[in-house]
Amino acid sequence: MDIFKDIYALDILLGHNPRPVIHCHENLHEFFLCAEGRGTQHLDGRTVKMKKDDFFLFPAGQLHIGNSSEKEKCRGYVLNIRDSTLLSFTGNDLEFGMIFKMLKENALRGMIRINLSSEGVAKARQIFEEIIRENKIRRIGYQLAIRARFEELAVVLMRNSKTKFETKQKLKASPEDKINDFCRFLETNFTYDINVEQAAKLTNFSRSHFHTIFASKTGTTLVKYLNSVRIRKAIEMLKNSDMEFDRIGSACGFKSLSHFYLVFRKETGKKPGDFRK
Repeated sequence: MDIFKDIYALDILLGHNPRPVIHCHENLHEFFLCAEGRGTQHLDGRTVKMKKDDFFLFPAGQLHIGNSSEKEKCRGYVLNIRDSTLLSFTGNDLEFGMIFKMLKENALRGMIRINLSSEGVAKARQIFEEIIRENKIRRIGYQLAIRARFEELAVVLMRNSKTKFETKQKLKASPEDKINDFCRFLETNFTYDINVEQAAKLTNFSRSHFHTIFASKTGTTLVKYLNSVRIRKAIEMLKNSDMEFDRIGSACGFKSLSHFYLVFRKETGKKPGDFRK
């Protein structure tokens, strides 16, 4: 991982364009903090007003463009992070993974603004400035420093954004809703080791209660369900790519090729090679 290429931040001055042209980043997520002035953020068919301290997320693939107001210049901090890099961060913390999933889904529905507390905005501003400085100077240890700063930003989002509290309220709705949300989470986070303790904490169940509710809803255990998701993803990769079996196994969360083969045969009754004939 090259942190300088995977995570970078810029201090930019937005110009005013009466006919702004929107764009998107296919493999990059963009966080934007309005540092000074006023302006607008333009989406595909929608415009959002922007003022100092407003914080935004534009997920990979979302059309957008920032625009300064006609009378007042707007300066902003932009942080871009590669999708695969963000996935590695969210995989290390299931709560952040769930929260980012919610932030991303909200943004793709047009709710691009993340409501941070004043303390959260101040911390985010400081983090952006430190990452910009590390990008410019690139002293020894800069990659570790940038990684650490982004992890701090993740903590800010978890502790200081309104979305976190909305997510927790949603998870308290009903046992079925909790399990449904968790299963959707597994569909995009199947590469990581997710044990029952983590799952119980995330869904706000006790360990034993999680076992009971999850089995009732899915008809199986967490381990078997996760393996079935992984093998389903592996089959898609076998059919649609020329990747070696060991790389597919690793990409789907299996620690070794032998374990991949074992689970694959148990789930399908076949060998991976059978899906390439």
